Amino acid sequence: MKLRMNAVRGSTAAALLGVLGLFAPLTAAAESWTFPVMAMDTLRDTAVAPFDAKPVDYTALDAADVTKKWNLCFLVPHTTNDIIRAYLYGTVEEVKRLGASLTVFDAGGYGNLDAQLSQFDDCVTLGADAILIMAVSPTAFNQKISEARAKGVKVVDVNIGIDGPADGRVVVTYKAVGDVIGKTLAAAHAAGSGKVSTVVLPGPAGVAWSEDTQLGFAAAVAGSDVVIEKVAYGGSSRLDQQPLIEDVLVTYPELDFIVGMGTSIESALNALREQGRVGDMALYGSFITPDLIEPIKAGDVAGVVVENSIIINRLAVDMAVRLLEGKATITDAVPAVTLVNAANVDVVPEANFAPADWQATMSVE
Repeated sequence: MKLRMNAVRGSTAAALLGVLGLFAPLTAAAESWTFPVMAMDTLRDTAVAPFDAKPVDYTALDAADVTKKWNLCFLVPHTTNDIIRAYLYGTVEEVKRLGASLTVFDAGGYGNLDAQLSQFDDCVTLGADAILIMAVSPTAFNQKISEARAKGVKVVDVNIGIDGPADGRVVVTYKAVGDVIGKTLAAAHAAGSGKVSTVVLPGPAGVAWSEDTQLGFAAAVAGSDVVIEKVAYGGSSRLDQQPLIEDVLVTYPELDFIVGMGTSIESALNALREQGRVGDMALYGSFITPDLIEPIKAGDVAGVVVENSIIINRLAVDMAVRLLEGKATITDAVPAVTLVNAANVDVVPEANFAPADWQATMSVE
């Protein structure tokens, strides 16, 4: 298995130079910042439409160019893992930079649709000029969004994806996340090379980003010798993932790969260490967490997709303010995702995560 891991790792090392450009540092001051993104020429009517984007540099507003104190509202599914903390941190810091105000609502989990629908109403009642939404349902908000937009409220679809109109989108293409991992494995295990097996733990069932991760991965390995033994859905926290991982290791003791969320991979490492089996199977994560940096360096984790979590929400905030100011030039964009492994993990700065001592902030005055 060690030989297989090294072969797969080598197949992506050539991406290092491209990765370097994705992690350019951002200034914390009030002046503008620039970051490479993938952008559409025009805004899609729905996030499920093809994302036929091209690489461009996105330049944020200077704080001095903002004409008033705008009131923003941010709806999140939960605040229980490092990726959501990074989204929240990026939102808060960009709101502060642009001199806006912010209210954050936590739905308490992907299953709490009614709570998030009510929170959307709360944003409108509070007089939000713009609503940034990580929707727990791709379609349930369409009527509310239409009504809010009719009142002049700008709505920015963030990260997960709404199957309906919005004023702006910063939506990670999770099919691309699955595709990056799948193509890496398929390239190393082409048809006829010998069957290898994997279990996929994409996240909560029925949630767009989770389902798209699985769809992207499955499409990428189709026709190769990579066999998906099982797709195991579950909550996104490490606590939710641990029993799933333990069941997978008992049911499929001879697995070659585990593909899952960053929290899935943390749980897998924990279980494999307890069993003295680290290295028996290659581990691939669909998002990165701070606790995976050292295992990637050590080769205990073969690869993890990085989506530039903080910049996603900085971009969403700047896009919302640009829309309100009538200065929006790009309204459908997202930083490109890339696979990080032992060859390039050193270029992933700590700035991709909220500072360890940062206390989650649910409002900015």
